[in-house]
Amino acid sequence: MQWLARQSANLSPSELDDLDADAFAAPMLLVVHSRAPELSTAGWTLLLLGIFLLIPAMICLCQITARRAPLIAMLGAGLMILGLGARLFYLGVDATAFNLVERLGPGAATPLFLDGYGDLAYAFWRVPVVLSLGTILGSLLIAIAAYRSRSLGLIRCMLILPAGWLGMGVLKEHEPGFGGLCLALALVPCGVALLRNREPRSRVLFSDGSRERRPLRDLVGW
Repeated sequence: MQWLARQSANLSPSELDDLDADAFAAPMLLVVHSRAPELSTAGWTLLLLGIFLLIPAMICLCQITARRAPLIAMLGAGLMILGLGARLFYLGVDATAFNLVERLGPGAATPLFLDGYGDLAYAFWRVPVVLSLGTILGSLLIAIAAYRSRSLGLIRCMLILPAGWLGMGVLKEHEPGFGGLCLALALVPCGVALLRNREPRSRVLFSDGSRERRPLRDLVGW
């Protein structure tokens, strides 16, 4: 949605060059919101809904994977949930910035917001910053727990890792759907299995019909 909003903003080549040259994505996002508020708001709303959905998803994944790796699963899910809470704080700051743009316009709101960008990004004794960094380690730990419990194969475990990098900070630009697509590929099959009252299990991609455990063959699983 951010990408669609940027395309709908009709920025001139010179404006794009000036905004892309900035060290932060905030000026670009504020200008885009002023010109395409509906698409911009839709994109950030989807990100908010995704964060809300990830919290119960991490709790459920922790319960599934804790059978063989309880400590790693609980620590990973705990770090992820705390980090997702920090993401909610950042989205509140983003919403405030967009409200300033709607009331004052990008010309007045952008310098006003950027002057206090550091104080907002590192507010409350840097607690949100520290918690948001925990999602990087948390996504790694929950992926390890899922692999050790054989709930997910190696490929889907790798797809969990981008979750640790989603929305880190105030007004951050995201690649078009990459993180969300990875998480959907990793977690949606688990949800479908649970709805069918089945335990999520990894599957070997290249099976030779043998039930004998083969580490190299079992390594590449879904």
